[in-house]
Amino acid sequence: MRNLGLDLLKIFSCIGVVALHSTMPGFTLEQYNVSAYLYYLGTYAIPLFFMVNGYFLLNKKELTYSYVFSKIAGILTVVSVWNILIWLVRRDFNVNPLRKIIGSLVQKGYFYQFWFFGSLIIIYLTLPIIKKEFEKSYSYFVILLILIVIGIVIEIINTFIIHKPIQQYVPQTFRLWTWFFYYILGGYLGKINIHEVKLTKLSKLIFSLLFIISPILLFYLAKNVYHSILAEYFYDSIIVKLVSVVIFIMFVRIEENITLKNNGLIIMLSSLTMGVYIVHTFILAQVMKYIDISVGYNTIIILIITLCISFFISRIIWSLKYFRIILKI
Repeated sequence: MRNLGLDLLKIFSCIGVVALHSTMPGFTLEQYNVSAYLYYLGTYAIPLFFMVNGYFLLNKKELTYSYVFSKIAGILTVVSVWNILIWLVRRDFNVNPLRKIIGSLVQKGYFYQFWFFGSLIIIYLTLPIIKKEFEKSYSYFVILLILIVIGIVIEIINTFIIHKPIQQYVPQTFRLWTWFFYYILGGYLGKINIHEVKLTKLSKLIFSLLFIISPILLFYLAKNVYHSILAEYFYDSIIVKLVSVVIFIMFVRIEENITLKNNGLIIMLSSLTMGVYIVHTFILAQVMKYIDISVGYNTIIILIITLCISFFISRIIWSLKYFRIILKI
């Protein structure tokens, strides 16, 4: 049975990713404004993407290497087609396109956001083993506890010892202690009956307030502890992990609390999120040529325009039956 809450979660995460990329130029560590707030609000997008993927794949009845290799082939098809397309459009014939394809998986080249796919490929290669190991009820707790401890140790080192993010020495693709945590956490939340998780009105209020004020907390840490503007260094934060879990649970259970209308629209927008993830950086670059990022609330305008155009282009591609393959992994 389709869970529209997860479709909404994918849309929410997609908007968060575009917010991360479109609002960062609009502030500095010395200037807190609406751009900073929206930027750090987008911090939850990447953890939630990993959790959604883990929720679905780790709860399949059977997870074989033939299936895993087909998923990896799908990722490599998407990565290759888009890189070659840009390679041809830009006529970069003096550059080996294979270097662009491989480079994009480690946050280089035309599609720096494709590091996410690089991490997924590594995770996918381990999934049949993880699936088998997690047939034991205690395995989830042990692995998640180990990964939480690793994250806490990293936070302690960052905060009290070196006063900067140690993660900067590891490309995002290979920060696997973080991505495995969120991926396995998503699998665990799919294993239990989330609908039976009790969230009192008080706990919902507390977590809602924490979510609302967390961008302010993250900005403070970025300025005074990390001395870096980048939200990517907060994925190991216990605050981000805690809020991500609650966001995930609340979205999964959203159908219990409200009547979802326009289900077709929600499903359609959800199917376009991967396309938006792929094309939005190029759309953003063009939009920013015409709108001054340093003026007032222009970041909000840039975010909205980039989202609208990206969804529109993704919709056009999706409507062409034989082209959908370049929007699906």
